[in-house]
Amino acid sequence: MTVREKTSVTLKYLIVVASLGGVLLSLFTATKDGYSHWARRLLYFTAQSNIWIGVTTLFILLFSFTAYNEKREKRLYLFRFVFTVSITLTGVVFCGILAPFADKYGFRTWSFSSILTHALSPALSIADFFLDKRNFSIENKHVALCAVPPVLYFLTSFILEFFYVDFGRGEPYPYFFMNFRSPVGVFGFSSKPPFVMGTFYWFLIFPALLFIIAFSYKRLYNRKKAK
Repeated sequence: MTVREKTSVTLKYLIVVASLGGVLLSLFTATKDGYSHWARRLLYFTAQSNIWIGVTTLFILLFSFTAYNEKREKRLYLFRFVFTVSITLTGVVFCGILAPFADKYGFRTWSFSSILTHALSPALSIADFFLDKRNFSIENKHVALCAVPPVLYFLTSFILEFFYVDFGRGEPYPYFFMNFRSPVGVFGFSSKPPFVMGTFYWFLIFPALLFIIAFSYKRLYNRKKAK
């Protein structure tokens, strides 16, 4: 086994620990962090994206001890691509949009579980994605699949929000940019952060950000694979 391969295996173990361990720790500390019940934390994209990448990576590790199966490997590494984009979106949105206002709303921004799920897990997943090259190319149809997890999440969350389901902190929405009942509503604007614009505009920005990440990863991965 080469140094590169050993490093990739180590990264995979760390991803499993950071993602699944971080989510598990966040459940144990849920009430301390102001949530009414530990299960409410599972309603957030952070927890779900960490579970997706953690479970996928765990399966990659487990199947590495079995006989090689090309079809299975391609499927697993396709899932890894899709969920690496999701976990990247988690890290970018939290660090760039949520963290600056989190303390103001009573969130423990940089608790240990938060560092694991919002920073370490994304960083490790991105590093392993580009380090562990496989013998297939990422195609445009694979990029399109990257939209499935966040779209399903947002649709489900909006349905819950419509029925005033509590996301664990006494609020019927998981993130401020998903609050269509905020002072700016769906189409409004404001000079007072974080509600600077309505949910409609946020949901033009997020798909654009998602596909920028996905197409960038596709291009870089295919280029590195060809070398």
